[in-house]
Amino acid sequence: MRKFYIEKEYKGYTASKYLTEVQEYSSRSIRAIDIYLDGKKIKPNKKLRPYNKLLVYEKEKGTNIKAMEMDLDIVYEDQDLLIINKEPFIVVHPTLKKVDKTLANGIVYHFQKNNNLSIVPRFYNRLDMNTSGLIIITKNSYSQAYLQEKCEVKKCYKAIVKGIVKEDEFIIEEAIGRIGDSLRRELIDEEHGGQYAKTAVKVIERLEDEKLTLVECELFTGRTHQIRVHLSSKGHPILGDELYDVKDKRANRQLLHAYKIQFKNPSTKQIQNIEIDLPKDMKTLLVKE
Repeated sequence: MRKFYIEKEYKGYTASKYLTEVQEYSSRSIRAIDIYLDGKKIKPNKKLRPYNKLLVYEKEKGTNIKAMEMDLDIVYEDQDLLIINKEPFIVVHPTLKKVDKTLANGIVYHFQKNNNLSIVPRFYNRLDMNTSGLIIITKNSYSQAYLQEKCEVKKCYKAIVKGIVKEDEFIIEEAIGRIGDSLRRELIDEEHGGQYAKTAVKVIERLEDEKLTLVECELFTGRTHQIRVHLSSKGHPILGDELYDVKDKRANRQLLHAYKIQFKNPSTKQIQNIEIDLPKDMKTLLVKE
């Protein structure tokens, strides 16, 4: 529930205009709420007067995802958001082949235990099963629409790639698509069905002896396997990525980690930065004897 007291300058605004223009609700999130004015339920086109008390309730939307107790590495939580550091080897959301023991099962359990509600977990971003790092889960349609439509979310990853990357910084702008039913994505121009994709790459450390490079990647688009495809296309596949390279005994998964996000918080409207450390398998490989 959100509570607002109408100030004098918003006299004559309808409830929907006030919520969209002043409180930054999206038109989509307006459809998912019930609005009460001074204790009486109203329609979105109801006009407001100064000092009215506006209460906004999210319409309940349950989930059929089974709740399962799971150790979650919770980095941040408030009334709108839950941010988790996902371990590798965990599927994010149930599929036809994997219906339980996913991250979503653990999140539903967490919501039920702490809020006594069967809240549907709305994932703002998703990570491949073997990719680790930050995942944002929104708790309601307002925060989901806010992140998607009202603010820019900056997402940065770290990856250990094969070979020594010579350029310190560069940008990859290559469309990505899928051929047939293959799990792999390829560089395919937009005229032939590819989707525009942009990744900024910055070298953090070169490990000359191991012929490896630690890089930071910032995503400007969110295509499936985007970083994996882009880095591989430059001759620097992510170490351990058997889908886009050969098996390597130094890693048992693709060493890709979502380590930093920046966004405007839906509740406070303040810019928020969250950054986490590298996982153990990546740290171990980077430590010099």
